[in-house]
Amino acid sequence: MACAGSGKTKTAVHRLIEMRRLLDDAHGMVALLSFSNVAVETFKKDYYALMQGSGAGRRSFGIEIDTVDGFITTNVLRPHGHRTMGCNRAPYLVEGREPFLKSFTVYDGERNNPTTDIRITVDAGVFNFQVGSRSLKTVVPSEARRALQKLGSHGAYTHGSARYWVLRILKEQPFVLRALVRRYPHILVDEAQDIGAEHQAILELMIAAGTKLSLIGDSHQGIYEFAHANGAFLAEYGTRPGVTSQQLNINYRSVPAILKVANILSGRNDGAHRQDKGTLSGAFYVPFQKTEKEKTLAVFRSLLNVAKIDEKHGVVLCRSADWALDWSGAGDGQGQGIVRSFAEATICRDKLHNMADAFAHASAGVVGLLADKHGDLISRLAKSRMEPQDVKIKRAIWTFVKDPATGLPSGTLLADKEWHPSLSTRAKAFVQKLAADHGLTVADNLGQRLAKKALENRPLLKLPDLAGAQPVKFRISTVHKAKGESLEAVMYVASKEHLRQLLDGTATEVGRIGYVAVTRAKDLFVLAVPKSCLAEFEPELIAKGFQKPGIADY
Repeated sequence: MACAGSGKTKTAVHRLIEMRRLLDDAHGMVALLSFSNVAVETFKKDYYALMQGSGAGRRSFGIEIDTVDGFITTNVLRPHGHRTMGCNRAPYLVEGREPFLKSFTVYDGERNNPTTDIRITVDAGVFNFQVGSRSLKTVVPSEARRALQKLGSHGAYTHGSARYWVLRILKEQPFVLRALVRRYPHILVDEAQDIGAEHQAILELMIAAGTKLSLIGDSHQGIYEFAHANGAFLAEYGTRPGVTSQQLNINYRSVPAILKVANILSGRNDGAHRQDKGTLSGAFYVPFQKTEKEKTLAVFRSLLNVAKIDEKHGVVLCRSADWALDWSGAGDGQGQGIVRSFAEATICRDKLHNMADAFAHASAGVVGLLADKHGDLISRLAKSRMEPQDVKIKRAIWTFVKDPATGLPSGTLLADKEWHPSLSTRAKAFVQKLAADHGLTVADNLGQRLAKKALENRPLLKLPDLAGAQPVKFRISTVHKAKGESLEAVMYVASKEHLRQLLDGTATEVGRIGYVAVTRAKDLFVLAVPKSCLAEFEPELIAKGFQKPGIADY
């Protein structure tokens, strides 16, 4: 069990090296797994640095570093999925936006839903299936299995169904499980509080077959309860016979004033490695009104200046993606279908300055203008290792996305009368050239696919973004996306409900999300509290260790 900022990354990498040294098996490998690509890249960087420092060079023989999903996809789903899915090709991931998926549906007793919307959970080895974006409805297992099998027979799987297929493969193809355990006799999982029921079921199968498992994590940071990942497996695993539990309880990240708040919220008693800074530092609270977001961001900037922290290191975190989009001024979204994908790409590029998401949305739009047989193109473009032809296609889409003059039109244009006509003309020409250059097939009825629906006589970007003084620019994200990061300064924007659960501690998912936000900060944490309830919560905020800043420009 490890507290926030305790050096889990360093510990995990050192343990990986030591386990590999002790493993007397020329054919076996030790795997270090986590739940984000950022963590994986950090592990690889630290591992290679340690190996070079020891004179061994960039040797990676006998070890594997990957995400948990990447590990099971690479070792089980892609090479062996066809045996259970009934397809004649290597399985590929679909995002749910691919046009060819329209014909794949599942009946919930009242209406048909996209098969890609099926949510799958496992309880005591039994699969449960639900659909619905707001209120979940249970799907009859036979109906869900039929729908998943139909999609699987085409080789397609979603993020949600990948673990379903892996579990079935390991159970229905025993030789695959034996080979997997033979190849990976020891596995180390970082951020183990994020292990959900499906991941746990897979790991339990491997444990029963002979794999030794090590877990590193903090149950107070379990913020994926919607995926049945609440830290319970991590907390329970240390009590099993033959398993030794160790503690990492020194925080190397945060200044003592921030750690004091974190300890009160979590009920822990972790020690601080750092000393107080000579400048402004610690945990503070400021009031905000949703109608005055720029003013609140300006207050955060003022605090950064007093703390002598560069503004580019200030990060604003929110509980949900909707809040993050609202605070970033991304607008309320326009367009439908393929056009909406291009509209969201425009907003990501012009307002959020997030080119990765802009490319992802634009790619979905481009694939929507190609024939259904190219439905796997999105997943192919997302691979770290691509075929030479896919590299060229990806480069072409990037060029289209980055150029508002001849490619994806600017978000400052009126959506219905200026932006859409430009998009329609350019997108049609682009996919025709893409097809001619790379042997692709253009879909029928491009005009219908690019129909001008749900577009208004206003720019895609909110009007305040186009006039007046330039707003304060910070990275604005969700707590989930910032998980695992060390940030110099954080402002967490909370609703009254978020605030109540934060102050109540880490017993609930929302409380743990607030705790994760607090423990990301190295030097400065600012809690933005709704002005309407500040008087109600102020005494409790002070009792928990938060301070009222000494500046008066808010």
